[in-house]
Amino acid sequence: MYFDYLNVLIFCAVGLGFVFVNLIIASFLRPKRKVTEGLETYECGEEPIGDAWIQFDIRYYTVALVYVIFAVEIAFLFPWAIVLGESFRGTGAAVGTGIGAFALIEGIVFIVILFLGLAYVWAKGDLDWVLSFSGPAYQPPQERARFLPSVHELQELAEARNDEGDGEGDEAEENEEAA
Repeated sequence: MYFDYLNVLIFCAVGLGFVFVNLIIASFLRPKRKVTEGLETYECGEEPIGDAWIQFDIRYYTVALVYVIFAVEIAFLFPWAIVLGESFRGTGAAVGTGIGAFALIEGIVFIVILFLGLAYVWAKGDLDWVLSFSGPAYQPPQERARFLPSVHELQELAEARNDEGDGEGDEAEENEEAA
């Protein structure tokens, strides 16, 4: 009997050891970022706007959480329906116990509580996907220092060089025509 506990203890020790050994090895092998640019939040190639520590709308997470709660509670109705069906047929573990009426009332109370929860969330407005916003528009607090030029600055620089090149070519053509 104690040998079974020893197996579990060894398995847990090896699992925890594996996790911590990999974390320690990774801390030595990963690159160390010492510049501000390497510490920036990566947004799929887009230039980040503002600070990463902003307040954001959590409506999506609220709706997802409400869905998960109701989906899990609805999953509890399946075993209840099986027990209720067996009790009304007079088969299964509920034979002769008279649990059918009690199970029916219990299930109805459960569904009413679910409905009241849904009505509360709906009345509170947590299921409204689009809400009106009456505050001021977001303005980043300050321009961040960048080591490399942004995409827009590079485009402006390229356009400026193209414009300079076009002007020099025109002057050369005029000089050739005059000669």
